[in-house]
Amino acid sequence: MAPRSRGVGAAFVLAGLLAAACSPSDDDTTVGDVRPRDDGGGGETALDDGTPPVDAPDVVEPDDAVGRDLADYAFDMVCGTEDLPLEFAVSSDVLIVLDRSGSMAFTLNALKTAVNRIVDASDDRIWFGLMPFPSTVPPNACASMGIVGECAAPATLHVPPGPLAAPEIAGVLSGIGICGSTPTSATLVNARTCLAATATGHTKYVLLVTDGVPNCNSSLDWTTCTCLATEEPYCTDRPEACLDDGASYAALDGLLGDGVQTYVMALGRWLGGDREVLDTMAVHGGTEHFYPAEDTAAILSTFEAIMGTIVVSCVFDLHPGPETDPTQVNLYVGEELVPRDPSHGAGWDYLDDDTVEFYGAACDTILAGDVGAVHAAYGCPTILI
Repeated sequence: MAPRSRGVGAAFVLAGLLAAACSPSDDDTTVGDVRPRDDGGGGETALDDGTPPVDAPDVVEPDDAVGRDLADYAFDMVCGTEDLPLEFAVSSDVLIVLDRSGSMAFTLNALKTAVNRIVDASDDRIWFGLMPFPSTVPPNACASMGIVGECAAPATLHVPPGPLAAPEIAGVLSGIGICGSTPTSATLVNARTCLAATATGHTKYVLLVTDGVPNCNSSLDWTTCTCLATEEPYCTDRPEACLDDGASYAALDGLLGDGVQTYVMALGRWLGGDREVLDTMAVHGGTEHFYPAEDTAAILSTFEAIMGTIVVSCVFDLHPGPETDPTQVNLYVGEELVPRDPSHGAGWDYLDDDTVEFYGAACDTILAGDVGAVHAAYGCPTILI
């Protein structure tokens, strides 16, 4: 069965929790025994004359417990005292390519807030990076806010995709102001180069967030281009003010050829030719259509809609200790013990010595964010379906 996966849902905290140490019972129960639940305090003891006890329940050995109803057993023994953490096995990188051009004056702060919330909620399962444009280094340097005043595409990633990047991304965003024009094609070309040089072993995505169609291409012919300028001298001798759609499509094709899908999120209300350009960019990026955020109130929900399509899975890194017995491991979703299922219809199973995957209802619960923790304990026989 293929691994269960879907987009990122609501965030929840993953914890490697210490197995709850249960107080040993009075009858010297050994670690690993799994006994029938007995709310009455246990069976009778032998009489003084050696007569066997009447109707004493048999001890259920660990192998006998496998496959029975979980409610029949009380796991009230000490099941180990070593932490056994579970962490998402991260499978995706998302590079946020962020337009901070002059026309973003009224939306940039709302955009920063939304980016920080999304990254903070999801950076335990996705590696995020950040590439604001146009941009020189440091990111707040800017020559002009005019349409052709600043067309510099960033040569590097301000924050490369990496684990728990929320604080670093928040720090970069706090220093960013509006700046210049929209050199989308050149920025995407550089993003492709940087991502190709960043070997994480994950599936990579670009999230392009912009409020304008691309321009800033000095190689265009201003006499035949689609001019974006609305004031004289319009595009006369200013090819940078022309629509740069062709080079942008080519840059997106290059990313997609490397296996990198690009999502296009466009701020504002889009009609006619500009809307067609944005949709065509998304098609070249492999994501079918652009995602509009028509006002600042819609920015966060649009981010969430896009992130809901980024693939995460129910695969976790187990990090067992060198002496961990794989037949003495039990996994919990919230407070619910989840049995192991080698058939992969439900429950969980090993993918390798260090990795496990949840299936069925347990996976659905995890992806929905309906639990506070996913954790493990060892020292008791693994319960099987």
